[in-house]
Amino acid sequence: MSTSRRSRPPASSASDTHPAPAEDGAVAESAGARVVADYFASADGAAARTLREGLDACLEQHRASERISSAHSMDELRAHFCRSTIPEEPAAPESYLAFLREQVLPHAVKVGRPRYVGHMTSALPNFLPHLAALLTELNQNIVKIETSKVLTLIERQTLAMMHRLVFDLSDDFYQRHTQARESNLGVVVSCGTLANITAMWLARNRALQSSEEFLGLQSEGFLSALRHYGYQDAVIIGSELMHYSMDKLGSLIGLGAENIIKVATDGHGSIDLAALQDIIATCKDERRLIVALVGIAGTTETGAVDNLPALAQVAEEHGIHFHVDAAWGGPILFSERHRDILRGIERADTVTICGHKQLYLPQGISMVLCRDPSLIYHIKATARYQARAESYDLGKHSPEGSRPAMSLFLHAGLQLIGRAGYAHLIDEGVRKARLMAEMIREHEAFELLEEPQTNIVVYRYIPEELRPKLHAGSLSREDQYVINCINEVLQDQEFLGGDSFISRTSLVHSRHGRPEPVVVLRAVLANPLTTEDDLRAVIADQVNTADSVLRQRTMSFAQVLSLLYQQTSSFDRQ
Repeated sequence: MSTSRRSRPPASSASDTHPAPAEDGAVAESAGARVVADYFASADGAAARTLREGLDACLEQHRASERISSAHSMDELRAHFCRSTIPEEPAAPESYLAFLREQVLPHAVKVGRPRYVGHMTSALPNFLPHLAALLTELNQNIVKIETSKVLTLIERQTLAMMHRLVFDLSDDFYQRHTQARESNLGVVVSCGTLANITAMWLARNRALQSSEEFLGLQSEGFLSALRHYGYQDAVIIGSELMHYSMDKLGSLIGLGAENIIKVATDGHGSIDLAALQDIIATCKDERRLIVALVGIAGTTETGAVDNLPALAQVAEEHGIHFHVDAAWGGPILFSERHRDILRGIERADTVTICGHKQLYLPQGISMVLCRDPSLIYHIKATARYQARAESYDLGKHSPEGSRPAMSLFLHAGLQLIGRAGYAHLIDEGVRKARLMAEMIREHEAFELLEEPQTNIVVYRYIPEELRPKLHAGSLSREDQYVINCINEVLQDQEFLGGDSFISRTSLVHSRHGRPEPVVVLRAVLANPLTTEDDLRAVIADQVNTADSVLRQRTMSFAQVLSLLYQQTSSFDRQ
């Protein structure tokens, strides 16, 4: 089906009918019973075989399309997904395949395409779909050995490998802790947000642990713990570029979003150390517990890295838990050429890394690593039926009650791609980012906002009428507003165009004399399939899209703004 065709509702199926009663009044064998027997049989029955073969055909058709996304808006698509009744009887396999083929796959975003360079999602190694089929067949629940057994040992080994990558402790340390049932070098979770939450949960409990007179926060609660230790409240401190998961966890662990203190950054996107010291001094004067100091190894917006050695020193001087959010940048450690960017990460107490970002794994695997294995006991929870105190059960320290064995993906990646393979991927991403930055710098239609520290490039389109003012350093506040609106519409329209994709974000920038919110286009150069020609094509597509938005050269900027307001408002409603 061509992606340019309009969507239509799925064909009606057997789900709208009911089984006929037998002559003696008994209900004949239902369709439900038949498909249950088919779908749960040890060998594929007719329906399961039809689905398997049909899904293979659907995927082949999906792969053949070059478009990144369809031109359909969310308003147009949602009309086909409004029915809330559950079918009484099973749909025919052919009917469901038609639904996937016509209503789903044409509108799924092809995040692995070489010209999709807008988010931290990329093409995946071709062995992973086969491994995913194996994992689905095994259906292991990794929180207890009774539903995972050897997969528990694989996860522990994988955590040890990643721990060694980050902290690089002695051989004796890893001999003692990798498979010791009383030790855990970290926790595997489903996303970076949950990894950060787990790290802060651990840090909070560590700061308010039990004593001779106090049973500890886990027993007596957060408010009692604060009162016992004489604190007014508790805070987490990091830069203004902290991931938004920190705002979420402020509520989840009882601090409140207002107590996530965001420190200004310097001109390189790194936390302002002088401002940080002032805030720490104020918190101490006001009896506010500093649960953790958060350093960032690869900000989401720009890929910037904090001064980790300096932050480690500050944390050590003040006795503060030091957490590094390396969800994006952690795998840079594989690269001998670039690993110094993360110097100081080995001094962190806890580190977050996402496998589904620069480890090129499917969505759903992240981890928090603990330099000291004993840290994990601050979030220990056990039960009689699983996560038993003296067992190998990983659920003792996991915020999730059930979890698939996603660590097998990481284990496979570390074995089949290896240090050399991951180093090549990182080196190529950084090289392509610098290449694209040079293309942007040389193009008259764009302004490069920052030199890339890692493999993220931020820039913006400048309309022809405003380029002289840009070069003269005389852009007004109104000019900046026009540029912001144009870049918002450009990015929206590029996505709907379907030939290329760049994301956007908003930064507070003082490049032109005063701090102002600036809408920037954001390229993430991680896809190993992206070539120099692809980057040039992405830039050309953006110029063509911008020209289309501003095609009516006789329009005044007031008229342009009116048009842009209409377009951005329409897209935001979607």
